[in-house]
Amino acid sequence: MNLQSDTPAGLRRAALTLHALGPADREWLLRRLPAQSRQALGQLLAELSELGIPPDDAVIRVALSEAASEPSMPTGEARALCLVLADENRAVQSLLLAALPASQRDAVLQHWPHELVNRPSAVAAPSWTPALRAALLQSWRELAQLPETA
Repeated sequence: MNLQSDTPAGLRRAALTLHALGPADREWLLRRLPAQSRQALGQLLAELSELGIPPDDAVIRVALSEAASEPSMPTGEARALCLVLADENRAVQSLLLAALPASQRDAVLQHWPHELVNRPSAVAAPSWTPALRAALLQSWRELAQLPETA
């Protein structure tokens, strides 16, 4: 699969989910997508086939449960969180990204300000208590709301 840093995790998950569907359902869904998305997913699906990765219907269950449980993030909030994150070291970036659901993580990274620097990636989600995770995310959001000091 295309693991380049410029391929969003959501697109990779979409390809895995489509790969798990039957051919008729996969084609039906692909026909309803914009041409650019259809092309990108087609390339990823071809890579999955070339690599001989078998379809896994468990991916569909995971995708459906993620979609049902992930709240969206407003663009302004995603941009503000990204700007705070960009000034942190790579380890802090990865840990904070790991605390976000995948859709919110992708939303934050869409605003990555440093074009020549690879985007950070989330590490495996640490086994934080829900209270610690919530506190870290709340602190990050509060930092993003502070006026800039130059």
